[in-house]
Amino acid sequence: MSCPSHILTRATQIANNLNFSQEQVTFILRHSLRSQYDELLTADLPDRLKALVQELENKHTAASDAR
Repeated sequence: MSCPSHILTRATQIANNLNFSQEQVTFILRHSLRSQYDELLTADLPDRLKALVQELENKHTAASDAR
């Protein structure tokens, strides 16, 4: 089963109009990455990681006090 030629022609026209400049691509990628990174920075640590951080801080404090 093949598509009629007018549908293929229109699909080709649409695809040809989806050209972006390097500047536009860079802007889109930068915006997307910044958004993802900001979400990561504002997210809470999982409880297990919080416990590990607390354990390391306690060991560091104890080692500093022993000096």
